[in-house]
Amino acid sequence: MVHNFHKLVTKEDPFFIHKAFGIISFCNFMYRYYLLFAYGQMMINSQVDMGILVIHGLLSTSSLIFNIPKKRHASLPMIFPEFRLHSIVFGLRSIVCCFIDYYGNEYKLYYKMSVCIGTMFFADTITKHYAIAGNSTMRNMPFAELIPINYRLKIIKFQSAQQIGATLFMLYNTETAFSPLFAIQFAAFLMTMVRKNILNTNTWHILYSFTLMINIFCVKNIQISQCICIALSIYIFEYLRFKLSINKYIAWSILFASVSASNDNLKFINEFECLKYTKCVIVCGYLIKNTYFVILPLFACRKIEQNRM
Repeated sequence: MVHNFHKLVTKEDPFFIHKAFGIISFCNFMYRYYLLFAYGQMMINSQVDMGILVIHGLLSTSSLIFNIPKKRHASLPMIFPEFRLHSIVFGLRSIVCCFIDYYGNEYKLYYKMSVCIGTMFFADTITKHYAIAGNSTMRNMPFAELIPINYRLKIIKFQSAQQIGATLFMLYNTETAFSPLFAIQFAAFLMTMVRKNILNTNTWHILYSFTLMINIFCVKNIQISQCICIALSIYIFEYLRFKLSINKYIAWSILFASVSASNDNLKFINEFECLKYTKCVIVCGYLIKNTYFVILPLFACRKIEQNRM
């Protein structure tokens, strides 16, 4: 499939503007994650860093220059109109929340909550105009035929939980707001590679899952009480939304109110010395669980697929 890389060069981007934005954005992601792993922080703390975030925004919006199929592909994860617009909207959400964190005041938490609610409204409006009834953008993403139904359901549940977590990450700091942007923008690039026959469906899910899982390392820069709050909030939202079928906006309003209250009321947890390794336990537990239930089944099917070729 490597011989198809030349297909990434198209007439729709003759001056390589979108590709330049993509290369700069990818290098910035790699640099920020290097800083996170090497020094414990992404160091998004200057006006130059804010300027680079604008390039990420231009990467998302410049994707509109490309002609894409009007209908979603039934068996391959490829870009379609609803996904592209969702990618732009949710990508800009991360960028706007980073700017609010950098330039905001004591009310910035409420501004970011408003941005999240506004993003949901825009996404729902896009879905209303472009989606087929019951065909969710991510929950109906195609899988390789070799993936059993029970594993597909586990992977879908994992991806849904990550989307909830990504929204909660918007509320804390520039790093937690920035990190989910990687999965959003890289997923679109991976879809392009599927369309150009460079990647297959199973490899798309493997790489996309990795981009979702890397966000867990950002808990290093939030308090233990906030880590616990995020974990509990995900379970609470899933219960309200999927068990009780409560309206999404009501469920998120309840969750946001809880997060706002917990900022002060749970701070005492951070003082317990016995909880100093909690973050390590959360990260290890998260990685072990999702590697076992998501990554390994995908790799196993990939190996079977390769043996058949």
